[in-house]
Order: sequence, then structure tokens, then C-alpha cells
Amino acid sequence: MVCAYLMNKTMNLTLTLFFFLAMAENSITLGQETLFGTKVISSIGFDEQEMIRDILVLHNNGNAIECDPTYSIGNFYKKGLPKPKYKFDLSPQIAGVEKANANNLPLDDNSINSIMFDPPFLFGNTGTASETIMAKRFTMFDTFLDLENMYKTSLQEFHRILRPKGLLIFKCQDFTSPKGNIMIHNIVYNWASEIGFYAKDLFILFSKNRVFNPNVTQRHARKFHSYYWVFIKSVGKKK
Repeated sequence: MVCAYLMNKTMNLTLTLFFFLAMAENSITLGQETLFGTKVISSIGFDEQEMIRDILVLHNNGNAIECDPTYSIGNFYKKGLPKPKYKFDLSPQIAGVEKANANNLPLDDNSINSIMFDPPFLFGNTGTASETIMAKRFTMFDTFLDLENMYKTSLQEFHRILRPKGLLIFKCQDFTSPKGNIMIHNIVYNWASEIGFYAKDLFILFSKNRVFNPNVTQRHARKFHSYYWVFIKSVGKKK
């Protein structure tokens, strides 16, 4: 009797353990349920993949990103995030990516549910000389006006192709110049609001390491973070 009782208890504990392990495994996919209950999504973090997944769970019903107009080689999607249906880049580097400018996409009006946008953020001499590692890794604009034009016209294009209440995830980064700090995340907020987007959320991604030019005299705090704006296309508001 005792042995049978102990075996039964052991079986129940084993089944319970398998149940919770299954929940934990599903949490990797869903990004919400964990072994210890419902996950609390934070606005800050070090893991970019987890942050994007959290944004999609919280603001896109867990659905995948539908369009990425600055796809590059698809680094966002190399660790399990579903690849977008529409992949564009000004200079495609891999198969399956269509050549197009983010401000002139071959898509119909009000046809897209969600967009991921990760544009270049450096321009001219912002404390990072053209021959440094940072400049070689990322495209640079010649002037701030070039950056402004690209960001604004792209926002207008996204407003055109997104359905009402469509989601735009806009990655951006502040930086310093000889004239001072450029708070680009504030500027992006203003531009997006003027065009007709509602800023629903803001996430901050920390970086453990940051490449910088050691030959430049430091006058401001190093920027060890970037931003993910979560914009929603406002209903009834025109560009």
C-alpha cells in the first residue's frame, strides 16, 4: 500500500513537472507565460530579440512584423523572430530582399499591419570620423538635413501604407556632435506626431559595449543605449 501510494505521488509530481516545463517552453514562443506566472514586460533591457518580441506581444497581438524597409541582412530575425513578408533595402545584400527606398515602397495605401524601421543614424562629423569602425559598419548621411529628409519622407510613406491603427516600430539613437547633444528620439517623436502617428510606447535598449573614436575629446556622456519607438497610425488624422 505504501509503495503504491508513493509511486502514485511520484507519478503526479512527474506529470506536474512536465506540465510546467511545457509552459516554460511555450513561453519562449509566446513571450508572456513563464514557469512562475505571467511575465511583466519592461521598457528597458539588454536583449534586442526579447525586446522586439515583447513589443509584438504587447502591441501587435503577438503577430510577426509584416514589412521591413531597411532589412539589410536580416539581423533582427536570426534568432527565431519570424521574417517579414515584405523585405526591402536600398542596396539588397541577400536573396529575397527587393530593392526599394523606404520613402517610396511598392505597396498599396492602407495595406500593411506592421513595420520595422531601423534607419542609419550617423551624419557628417558627429565625433566619429569617416574612417572609424563605427562609420564602416553603418551608412552615414552627409548632413543632418539629409537625415531629416530621409526620416520625414519615410514616416510619410509608412503613414500611407499602414492600415488605420497600424504599428510602426522605429529604432533610433541619440548622438553627440561638436555643437552638443542631438536628442534624435525627441526629434523623431515630433516628426511622427506631426505626420499623424500616436506614440504608444517607448523602449530603451542598453548596450554592454559601444564603439567610439578614442581620438575625440569627450564632452558628453557616451550613449550606451538606443530607442524603440512604438507608433500607431492615428485614425482619421491626415498627414
